[in-house]
Amino acid sequence: MIIYRFRLTSEDHDDFLRDIEIQPGQSFLDFHEAVLSYANLEKCENTFFYTTDNKFKKQKEISLKLQKKLVRKYDDDLDQVITETYVPHLMKDSLLKNYVEDPHQRMIYEFTGKDSFILFIELFKIIKTEEYIVLPRCYAAKGHLPKKAQVPVAAADEKPSVKPAVPRIPAPAITSREPAIFSEMLEDETEIAEIENHIDEFMEEGSLKLPEKKTAGVSLEEEEMFAGGEEDEENRMESLDEYEDLEDLENKTRHYEGDSDDF
Repeated sequence: MIIYRFRLTSEDHDDFLRDIEIQPGQSFLDFHEAVLSYANLEKCENTFFYTTDNKFKKQKEISLKLQKKLVRKYDDDLDQVITETYVPHLMKDSLLKNYVEDPHQRMIYEFTGKDSFILFIELFKIIKTEEYIVLPRCYAAKGHLPKKAQVPVAAADEKPSVKPAVPRIPAPAITSREPAIFSEMLEDETEIAEIENHIDEFMEEGSLKLPEKKTAGVSLEEEEMFAGGEEDEENRMESLDEYEDLEDLENKTRHYEGDSDDF
C-alpha cells in the first residue's frame, strides 16, 4: 500500500499544522472532508483545491461544486486578449494520483464560508506499507484555526430579558407661596353673581346705605355729651361779655351813689 502524507500549514497562523495521510487512489472530495474534520471547519460549498508550482502559483483548479467561470487570456493567433468560459474539475471526479506530478507536489486549499482560510499543502512523504490502515487519517496535529466570535441568537420561544424598571420618585407637589390670608380673599363667583342680580333692586329701594362711622374708643353716651360743644362755647362767650358790661355799670352807679351824700 502506498500512502501520501500531506502537510497543511497556514501563512496567517504559524502555530497551525496538520499531517494528513491518504491513498493516491482516493479523490479530492475525500481529501476535502478530511481537512474539514481535522481542521475543525464547518461545511462550505465555496471550496477549491489548486495545484501549483514550487512557488505556490496556481495552475489547475478543482472545485467542490459544478460551476462555470470566465477567464481572460491572451490569444497568440488573434494577437489580443480574449474571454473564455471554462468549467473546473470536480473533486468527486478527480483522483489525487492524477494531479501529483512531483515528489514534493504543492497545492493550495481555499475555504470561504463564515470564516475564510487559505491553507498551503505539500506532499511531505510517500510511504509504502503492508499494513492495512483506514485512510484518510490525521497523523500529526498542532494548533487551531481561529474563528470569528458568533453572536448568540435567542430561541423562538425564548423571551428577551427585560431589565427591571427603576421606580421613579414623584416630584414634590408645588404649593403656593401666598400667605393663608390671601387664600381666604379669593372671590366667590357665585356670591358676586348674586349681588349683581340684586343690585338694581337695592338702588331702587334706597336700601343701599353706607355703614355709620364710629369713633374708635368713644361710646354713644360720650358722643351725646360732647355734641353741641360749639354752641355752648358761643353762649359762654356772650355771657362773659354781659358780665363785663354789668361790672362797668356797677362802677358807674357806685360813683353816683357817693356823690349823693354831698347833697
